This record gives sequence, structure tokens and C-alpha cells, in this order.
Amino acid sequence: MNTVSRAVVLGLAAAALAAARPVPPRLAALAARARLDGAIAAWCAGGFRPGRRGAFAVAVTSPTGSARYAIIEADATITDLARFDGAPDLSCYSRAQAADLDRTIARSETVHGRVAPRWNTTVVCAFVEATHAVCWQYSPGERKFVTVGEWTT
Repeated sequence: MNTVSRAVVLGLAAAALAAARPVPPRLAALAARARLDGAIAAWCAGGFRPGRRGAFAVAVTSPTGSARYAIIEADATITDLARFDGAPDLSCYSRAQAADLDRTIARSETVHGRVAPRWNTTVVCAFVEATHAVCWQYSPGERKFVTVGEWTT
């Protein structure tokens, strides 16, 4: 395994460990206020919209087997991003960290894709399938979350 592939694998392992973190009280309170349907299986915090703080990206699973990634804003608004298969794996990145991830992907012989953050807000990336990840960022002009990257392993 080359150094770049090893760095990607170690980064993915760190994301998997982060997913096992307990849900913080603030997120649990937001999920209850939002009447989130399902259990939070993974999460990360971020500033997804300009000037707004206290939001979370979450992986939500339900007893029926459905699973989705979503954003829970500080006002308890929920925005769905995508459904996923398998174990949840999501991470939040600053614009600079997402640009570093893009450079790592570009140097990899085994990971193919791109991450191109467009705004100075948090980028959320998540595996929607076992080998396919998607990244989103909030677009102020479109007033919705848009895809800013994808990669396959």
C-alpha cells in the first residue's frame, strides 16, 4: 500500500471511530425538538450555512432498515441529504480540510474522484454505498445543499 492510500485508509478509520462517539446532549435535544424519526448512528458538528452555528450532520437509522444522512440546524430544521446502504460513515470538513482531502484523493492510485468546496462553510462527506462517497455544501444562491464532490475507493 502506498503512502497516499495508507493516509486515505487511516483517515477512513478515524472517521469510523468518530462515528462511535456518543450523541452530545445538545444534539440529542435538537433531535427531540425536531422529532427526528430514527436513531442517530453517527454525527459531526459544523457551520453549514453562513452566519449560523450549532448545526450537525447526522446518520439516522430506523427500525425498518431505512438509513439517511441529514443536517439538523440549530433551530431544529432537518434537511435530508441522501439515503445510504451499510454502515454510516460521515465526516465534516472545513473548506481547507476539504481541499486537503481533494489533494490526497488526486495523489491516490486507488481512490478516484474530487472534492471542490465552493464556499467558506463546512463540507459534509459521507459514504452512500460501501465504496462511493458524496460531499455536500450549502449553496446560498440556490438555498439548498449541493454536491461538491464524490469519490470511489
